[in-house]
Amino acid sequence: MGLLAIGNLFSVYLIFNSAGMESKVPRLLIKLFNVNLEANLPTYFSSLMLLANGILLAVIGYGSKEKSGKFWYWIGLSAIFVFLALDEMIQIHEQLRAPMESLLGTTGILYYAWFIPYIIIALLIGIAYFKFMMQLPKRTLKLFIVAGVLFVSGAVVMEAISGMHAEKYSERTLTYALMYSFEEFLEMSGAALFMYALIEYITIEFKNLKLKFKPKKDKSKKNKNAILEV
Repeated sequence: MGLLAIGNLFSVYLIFNSAGMESKVPRLLIKLFNVNLEANLPTYFSSLMLLANGILLAVIGYGSKEKSGKFWYWIGLSAIFVFLALDEMIQIHEQLRAPMESLLGTTGILYYAWFIPYIIIALLIGIAYFKFMMQLPKRTLKLFIVAGVLFVSGAVVMEAISGMHAEKYSERTLTYALMYSFEEFLEMSGAALFMYALIEYITIEFKNLKLKFKPKKDKSKKNKNAILEV
Protein backbone atom coordinates (compact mmCIF):
# COMPACT_ATOMS: atom_id res chain seq x y z
CA MET A 1 0.00 0.00 0.00
CA GLY A 2 2.89 2.34 0.75
CA LEU A 3 4.44 1.71 -2.65
CA LEU A 4 1.09 2.23 -4.37
CA ALA A 5 0.64 5.50 -2.43
CA ILE A 6 4.01 6.75 -3.65
CA GLY A 7 3.23 5.67 -7.21
CA ASN A 8 -0.15 7.39 -7.10
CA LEU A 9 1.27 10.66 -5.78
CA PHE A 10 3.89 10.57 -8.52
CA SER A 11 1.11 10.04 -11.09
CA VAL A 12 -0.75 13.05 -9.66
CA TYR A 13 2.41 15.11 -10.08
CA LEU A 14 2.67 13.98 -13.70
CA ILE A 15 -0.98 14.83 -14.40
CA PHE A 16 -0.40 18.45 -13.42
CA ASN A 17 2.95 18.64 -15.17
CA SER A 18 1.94 19.64 -18.70
CA ALA A 19 5.44 19.04 -20.07
CA GLY A 20 5.44 15.50 -18.76
CA MET A 21 2.06 14.68 -20.29
CA GLU A 22 3.53 15.07 -23.77
CA SER A 23 5.61 11.92 -23.31
CA LYS A 24 4.37 8.33 -23.58
CA VAL A 25 6.25 7.18 -20.46
CA PRO A 26 4.49 9.61 -18.05
CA ARG A 27 1.13 8.70 -19.56
CA LEU A 28 1.92 5.02 -19.01
CA LEU A 29 2.94 5.65 -15.38
CA ILE A 30 -0.29 7.57 -14.78
CA LYS A 31 -2.29 4.70 -16.26
CA LEU A 32 -0.45 2.17 -14.08
CA PHE A 33 -0.53 3.95 -10.71
CA ASN A 34 -3.31 6.52 -10.56
CA VAL A 35 -6.00 5.29 -8.15
CA ASN A 36 -8.76 7.16 -9.98
CA LEU A 37 -8.30 5.08 -13.13
CA GLU A 38 -9.51 1.56 -13.92
CA ALA A 39 -7.71 -1.70 -14.68
CA ASN A 40 -4.36 -0.76 -13.14
CA LEU A 41 -2.17 -1.84 -10.20
CA PRO A 42 -4.18 -0.13 -7.41
CA THR A 43 -7.43 -1.53 -8.83
CA TYR A 44 -6.07 -5.08 -8.98
CA PHE A 45 -4.57 -4.78 -5.50
CA SER A 46 -7.82 -3.56 -3.96
CA SER A 47 -9.87 -6.19 -5.80
CA LEU A 48 -7.60 -9.03 -4.72
CA MET A 49 -7.62 -7.82 -1.11
CA LEU A 50 -11.43 -7.71 -1.05
CA LEU A 51 -11.57 -11.13 -2.71
CA ALA A 52 -9.13 -12.50 -0.11
CA ASN A 53 -11.46 -11.22 2.61
CA GLY A 54 -14.33 -13.01 0.90
CA ILE A 55 -12.32 -16.25 0.89
CA LEU A 56 -11.37 -15.88 4.56
CA LEU A 57 -15.02 -15.29 5.46
CA ALA A 58 -15.99 -18.44 3.54
CA VAL A 59 -13.32 -20.41 5.43
CA ILE A 60 -14.70 -19.13 8.75
CA GLY A 61 -18.22 -20.00 7.64
CA TYR A 62 -17.19 -23.51 6.68
CA GLY A 63 -15.26 -23.94 9.95
CA SER A 64 -18.20 -22.70 12.05
CA LYS A 65 -20.82 -24.77 10.23
CA GLU A 66 -21.02 -27.35 13.01
CA LYS A 67 -19.43 -25.31 15.79
CA SER A 68 -21.69 -22.27 16.16
CA GLY A 69 -24.46 -22.44 13.57
CA LYS A 70 -23.48 -19.04 12.12
CA PHE A 71 -22.64 -20.51 8.72
CA TRP A 72 -25.02 -18.41 6.65
CA TYR A 73 -24.02 -15.14 8.32
CA TRP A 74 -20.38 -15.70 7.39
CA ILE A 75 -21.25 -16.90 3.90
CA GLY A 76 -23.45 -13.84 3.42
CA LEU A 77 -20.53 -11.59 4.34
CA SER A 78 -18.33 -13.61 2.00
CA ALA A 79 -20.75 -13.01 -0.88
CA ILE A 80 -20.79 -9.28 -0.10
CA PHE A 81 -17.00 -9.05 -0.28
CA VAL A 82 -16.86 -11.06 -3.48
CA PHE A 83 -19.33 -8.56 -4.95
CA LEU A 84 -17.23 -5.63 -3.66
CA ALA A 85 -14.15 -7.17 -5.29
CA LEU A 86 -16.06 -7.49 -8.57
CA ASP A 87 -17.38 -3.95 -8.21
CA GLU A 88 -13.87 -2.63 -7.66
CA MET A 89 -12.63 -4.45 -10.73
CA ILE A 90 -15.34 -3.52 -13.24
CA GLN A 91 -16.71 -0.37 -11.55
CA ILE A 92 -20.34 -1.45 -11.22
CA HIS A 93 -21.15 1.56 -9.04
CA GLU A 94 -19.93 3.92 -11.75
CA GLN A 95 -22.62 2.53 -14.06
CA LEU A 96 -25.23 3.69 -11.54
CA ARG A 97 -23.88 7.22 -11.38
CA ALA A 98 -25.49 8.72 -14.48
CA PRO A 99 -28.98 7.17 -14.08
CA MET A 100 -29.12 7.99 -10.35
CA GLU A 101 -28.01 11.59 -10.90
CA SER A 102 -30.54 11.94 -13.73
CA LEU A 103 -33.34 10.38 -11.71
CA LEU A 104 -32.76 12.26 -8.45
CA GLY A 105 -31.18 15.44 -9.78
CA THR A 106 -28.75 15.48 -6.87
CA THR A 107 -26.30 18.27 -6.17
CA GLY A 108 -23.79 19.24 -3.50
CA ILE A 109 -22.78 16.46 -1.13
CA LEU A 110 -25.00 14.03 -3.07
CA TYR A 111 -23.54 15.03 -6.43
CA TYR A 112 -22.19 11.48 -6.93
CA ALA A 113 -25.57 9.84 -6.42
CA TRP A 114 -24.41 6.25 -7.01
CA PHE A 115 -23.73 5.70 -3.32
CA ILE A 116 -27.35 6.41 -2.27
CA PRO A 117 -28.61 2.86 -3.04
CA TYR A 118 -25.38 1.46 -1.56
CA ILE A 119 -26.02 3.31 1.71
CA ILE A 120 -29.58 1.98 1.86
CA ILE A 121 -28.38 -1.58 1.26
CA ALA A 122 -25.59 -1.16 3.84
CA LEU A 123 -28.10 0.02 6.46
CA LEU A 124 -30.34 -2.97 5.80
CA ILE A 125 -27.37 -5.34 6.10
CA GLY A 126 -26.33 -3.60 9.31
CA ILE A 127 -29.78 -4.14 10.81
CA ALA A 128 -29.84 -7.79 9.73
CA TYR A 129 -26.34 -8.43 11.14
CA PHE A 130 -26.59 -6.40 14.36
CA LYS A 131 -27.34 -9.34 16.66
CA PHE A 132 -24.70 -11.48 14.96
CA MET A 133 -22.06 -8.75 15.35
CA MET A 134 -22.83 -8.29 19.04
CA GLN A 135 -22.03 -11.99 19.60
CA LEU A 136 -18.49 -11.65 18.23
CA PRO A 137 -15.49 -11.43 20.59
CA LYS A 138 -15.02 -7.83 21.76
CA ARG A 139 -11.61 -7.38 20.12
CA THR A 140 -12.88 -8.78 16.81
CA LEU A 141 -15.93 -6.54 16.99
CA LYS A 142 -13.76 -3.46 17.62
CA LEU A 143 -11.50 -4.30 14.69
CA PHE A 144 -14.54 -4.89 12.45
CA ILE A 145 -16.02 -1.53 13.46
CA VAL A 146 -12.76 0.40 12.90
CA ALA A 147 -12.25 -1.36 9.54
CA GLY A 148 -15.83 -0.52 8.55
CA VAL A 149 -15.43 3.13 9.58
CA LEU A 150 -12.24 3.44 7.51
CA PHE A 151 -13.80 1.81 4.46
CA VAL A 152 -17.06 3.79 4.61
CA SER A 153 -15.14 7.03 5.28
CA GLY A 154 -13.40 6.51 1.97
CA ALA A 155 -16.17 4.97 -0.10
CA VAL A 156 -18.95 7.32 1.03
CA VAL A 157 -17.75 10.30 3.11
CA MET A 158 -14.74 11.28 0.98
CA GLU A 159 -16.68 10.43 -2.19
CA ALA A 160 -19.41 12.84 -1.11
CA ILE A 161 -16.94 15.61 -0.24
CA SER A 162 -14.99 15.17 -3.48
CA GLY A 163 -18.27 15.18 -5.43
CA MET A 164 -19.23 18.50 -3.88
CA HIS A 165 -15.81 19.88 -4.83
CA ALA A 166 -16.04 18.46 -8.37
CA GLU A 167 -19.44 20.06 -8.94
CA LYS A 168 -18.11 23.49 -7.97
CA TYR A 169 -14.56 23.43 -9.30
CA SER A 170 -14.50 20.43 -11.74
CA GLU A 171 -12.51 17.22 -11.44
CA ARG A 172 -9.39 18.76 -12.98
CA THR A 173 -7.92 20.25 -9.83
CA LEU A 174 -5.07 19.22 -7.55
CA THR A 175 -7.43 19.32 -4.56
CA TYR A 176 -9.75 16.81 -6.22
CA ALA A 177 -6.78 14.55 -7.04
CA LEU A 178 -5.65 14.58 -3.42
CA MET A 179 -9.22 13.87 -2.31
CA TYR A 180 -9.64 10.77 -4.47
CA SER A 181 -6.17 9.60 -3.43
CA PHE A 182 -7.09 9.86 0.26
CA GLU A 183 -10.45 8.21 -0.48
CA GLU A 184 -8.92 5.14 -2.13
CA PHE A 185 -6.32 4.61 0.57
CA LEU A 186 -8.94 4.86 3.30
CA GLU A 187 -10.77 2.03 1.52
CA MET A 188 -7.56 0.00 1.21
CA SER A 189 -6.75 0.57 4.89
CA GLY A 190 -10.22 -0.60 5.91
CA ALA A 191 -9.94 -3.75 3.78
CA ALA A 192 -6.43 -4.47 5.11
CA LEU A 193 -7.50 -4.06 8.75
CA PHE A 194 -10.51 -6.28 8.15
CA MET A 195 -8.21 -8.94 6.69
CA TYR A 196 -6.04 -8.75 9.80
CA ALA A 197 -9.13 -9.09 12.01
CA LEU A 198 -10.31 -12.17 10.10
CA ILE A 199 -6.91 -13.87 10.30
CA GLU A 200 -6.71 -13.13 14.02
CA TYR A 201 -10.24 -14.48 14.53
CA ILE A 202 -9.32 -17.69 12.70
CA THR A 203 -6.19 -18.22 14.82
CA ILE A 204 -8.21 -17.76 18.04
CA GLU A 205 -11.44 -19.58 17.22
CA PHE A 206 -10.06 -22.40 15.05
CA LYS A 207 -6.79 -23.45 16.65
CA ASN A 208 -6.91 -26.85 14.98
CA LEU A 209 -7.99 -25.58 11.58
CA LYS A 210 -6.09 -27.16 8.71
CA LEU A 211 -6.59 -26.62 5.01
CA LYS A 212 -5.37 -29.14 2.50
CA PHE A 213 -6.10 -30.21 -1.03
CA LYS A 214 -6.51 -33.82 -1.99
CA PRO A 215 -7.85 -35.67 -5.02
CA LYS A 216 -11.38 -37.02 -4.98
CA LYS A 217 -11.65 -40.74 -4.58
CA ASP A 218 -12.58 -42.22 -7.92
CA LYS A 219 -12.59 -45.92 -8.61
CA SER A 220 -11.83 -45.32 -12.27
CA LYS A 221 -8.90 -43.06 -11.25
CA LYS A 222 -9.83 -40.77 -14.12
CA ASN A 223 -11.21 -37.92 -12.03
CA LYS A 224 -8.63 -36.14 -9.92
CA ASN A 225 -10.31 -32.79 -9.31
CA ALA A 226 -8.98 -31.04 -6.22
CA ILE A 227 -11.30 -30.38 -3.28
CA LEU A 228 -10.87 -28.29 -0.13
CA GLU A 229 -10.91 -30.14 3.14
CA VAL A 230 -11.10 -28.44 6.53
